[in-house]
Amino acid sequence: MKPRLCAPKTIAVIVTASGMAGRDYLSGVFRYVNTKTQWMLELFNNVEECLRWQTQHGKPDGVISLLPHDRDSLRALLKANIPTVIVDTPLTVGRFHTDTTSFIQLNDEAIGSAAAEHLLSRGHFNSFVCLIDEPYFKYPFCREQGFRKRLAKAGQSAKTVILSEKDASNRDIEAFDLTIARLPRPIAVFAVRDRASLKLYDACRRLRLSIPDEIAILGVDNDELFCNSMPVPLSSILPDHEQVGFTTAQTMARILRGAKVTDMTFAKPVKNIVLRASTRIVPPTARIVSEAISYIEKNASGSLHVAEIAAHLGISRRLLDLRFRQIQNTTVLDAIAKARIGQIKKKLLSTSYSIMQISSDCGFSSPAALVRFFRERTGMTPNRWRQKSKES
Repeated sequence: MKPRLCAPKTIAVIVTASGMAGRDYLSGVFRYVNTKTQWMLELFNNVEECLRWQTQHGKPDGVISLLPHDRDSLRALLKANIPTVIVDTPLTVGRFHTDTTSFIQLNDEAIGSAAAEHLLSRGHFNSFVCLIDEPYFKYPFCREQGFRKRLAKAGQSAKTVILSEKDASNRDIEAFDLTIARLPRPIAVFAVRDRASLKLYDACRRLRLSIPDEIAILGVDNDELFCNSMPVPLSSILPDHEQVGFTTAQTMARILRGAKVTDMTFAKPVKNIVLRASTRIVPPTARIVSEAISYIEKNASGSLHVAEIAAHLGISRRLLDLRFRQIQNTTVLDAIAKARIGQIKKKLLSTSYSIMQISSDCGFSSPAALVRFFRERTGMTPNRWRQKSKES
């Protein structure tokens, strides 16, 4: 007699694969299924799709849910009394436990703490912000709590700003802009997920805030397409979603074998922090000005531009201008002009060079250009200044 083959199990997987977290969860599930089982997977975007499928095809052998639930969707999912493993839904949403149900979740407080740790390491900030765009779920507030706790240990506090991705009105966006504009700079922002930062990037553009010079931004999920598509690439925390997905499928297999399972929390959920330009370390103000002046003095004889100096220092032109106004109470262009005047005066006093020779040595297009430049800033021609200086 031939051995009877067991029919493969059908497992319903509820996942939103449009975001990086969902795709990573799903990758972990596939890794387990492809090496350990012969399951047939049915993928659904939400609970409603899964329940409609059940009315047509019957109950699956198990359900893996890889997205957050509110109380109503969780109740509907578990009402069918099918072996179920649920990720990303806090136990406080509701206790609908059976012997064949397991909740698995990331330690979202640890993610918030890692965010604070990273931002604290990037330099001095006068304001810290936690940005939430999905206030109807619990995970953002767990991350906010971890963020606040770690900042408190460093003697800092955070402002929480909520701007819902679903129903933000023009008035909400105006209020958001005003809140960001009023914060003392530089500002460090923790966006509880990458996509929460999108409206912040828009606000920075409207407010003409330079990233990361005036505002540093850190997200969560490391959605590479999204992060690298931002005007300034977004640094992001990479949670170990792939391993969570693997463990979720592993837990489902144990339930199907009749094993007793318990709930689980990943205590160390952060796999890595992927550094990009949005949290690049900005040099201290005094050092920026000092290095800029040194570069200007060494290169004043050429056609020196502000953008060239900023590129040499690895900062934005806006930040360079801002720091000069703060420290020198002047502009970078004024500093360049001052250096060039000093260079011209030095040659007028220490040499007998003609104005033509000096204009060539100092990078002017013609003697007339030098004379015009010198007279605008000293009130006299180079020859008159040379004569007057020798007389005195």
